[in-house]
Amino acid sequence: MNLRDLSNILGLSQTTVSRALNGFPEVSEDTRTRVRAAAEQHGYRPSAAARRLATGQSGTLGVVFPQQRNLLGDLLFTEFLRGCVEQASNQGYDVTLAMASGEQTEESVYRRAVRLARVDAMILSSPLLADPRIDLLRSLNMPFIVHGRTTSAIPYPYIDIDNEGAFFSACKLLTNLGHKRVALLNFEMNYNFANDRLNGYLHALQLAGIARDDALISWAPMVEIAGAEEAERLLQLPNPPTAFLCSSLSQAQGVRRVALLRGKSIGRDISLIAHDDRLHEMRAENFDPPLTATQSSIGDAGKRVVELLIRQLTDNEAPLAHEVWPVDLVVRASTGPVSA
Repeated sequence: MNLRDLSNILGLSQTTVSRALNGFPEVSEDTRTRVRAAAEQHGYRPSAAARRLATGQSGTLGVVFPQQRNLLGDLLFTEFLRGCVEQASNQGYDVTLAMASGEQTEESVYRRAVRLARVDAMILSSPLLADPRIDLLRSLNMPFIVHGRTTSAIPYPYIDIDNEGAFFSACKLLTNLGHKRVALLNFEMNYNFANDRLNGYLHALQLAGIARDDALISWAPMVEIAGAEEAERLLQLPNPPTAFLCSSLSQAQGVRRVALLRGKSIGRDISLIAHDDRLHEMRAENFDPPLTATQSSIGDAGKRVVELLIRQLTDNEAPLAHEVWPVDLVVRASTGPVSA
């Protein structure tokens, strides 16, 4: 199946079909949908060379990550990436990964990608509070979108969730249940989402008249072993926490394991809440007991990131995306009133 054959089947010119497949805004959405459906049905896929000639673009979106963070072994990142790849494929784009390793820096990888025109745009994930990638890509005139937010004063497109509001609601639920010793298992403090979660937690404590206690705040990796180690440390305090608020389900698994080993009942002796990114491999409702959780799908976020980035590439008039999604709080059996 080539472009001429597909055009004949649709009764459209080759130019219209090419523009529809490449997302040109002057082609109506109905026509683009019809052309994409026919291309899928008949197994047509434009070559990279043909796309470059038609649009000056490679049809590829890039993701760069440092070697020291094994993101390919991270369930959160792979779920986000799955959403990105699925949406990109649906819109006729590819996603390529690059790793900054050895003497390479992330900056050198980005600069090489721009110099060789290997990608049309970049997807940035897990932004730091002050993230140098934003200034860099702006200076290189490379389109990009951020999954998350930073403190940068430079306008940039992003999609994020309301991490501060989510952890405020979760901690407020615990204080309303009478918990005055609430532990927060967070992530590294130089990441923006971790600071937002801290601020929400502290705001809820403040409203309940509970003073901040840094002994109850942990900056731990979002993995099970870190949750277990922090639970072990916290439960040995002279005045241990009666509730845990975790940044991931993996951390919550570790807390649950240690609590059970100490003869504590989740939901009765210890209340437990975690953030659930709606991973395919792990769900809060499958815990024993089912876990109270703040919820937002990171896979859906990956799809939306790609949708907005392609819109940026194909429509010069599109405004910069600034989306902050609300987060649900689903109450289950892992939370209860503070025990006497």
